[in-house]
Amino acid sequence: MPRSLRQLLKMIPLLLSLCVLFSGCMKTRIVTDQAPSNQQAELPWAHGFVYGLVPPINAPLDTESTCGGAGVSEVYFRQTFIQGIAQGLTSSLYSPQRFTVTCAQGDGMTSVHSPSSLFEEGAVRSDASPSPDATE
Repeated sequence: MPRSLRQLLKMIPLLLSLCVLFSGCMKTRIVTDQAPSNQQAELPWAHGFVYGLVPPINAPLDTESTCGGAGVSEVYFRQTFIQGIAQGLTSSLYSPQRFTVTCAQGDGMTSVHSPSSLFEEGAVRSDASPSPDATE
């Protein structure tokens, strides 16, 4: 075996380790001005396509059964490592994500900002401010 090929084979684990170390998972957190509760609704695999341009086919995430009329305090989109591998293997034709919705604390009354589904128009207020740890 030529010496240069042996050197290349020795560097592959190092290069793969560096790729994993410096790769990041996509995360987006949207926070409203409502206080969060302990209740959450989650969609572990939202099946989006073409770099996320085609919205998830298994959406909308129904929050009405979990949050009721209290509304939504926080929406958290992220892509896990395994979902990132799935997206990479398909050249971003398949773009899976994980959605977590934290319900707002409520008194049982329907709030003006209480969407029944995550992708409903107006589901997240346009004046929502980012959380201090939005750079996670």
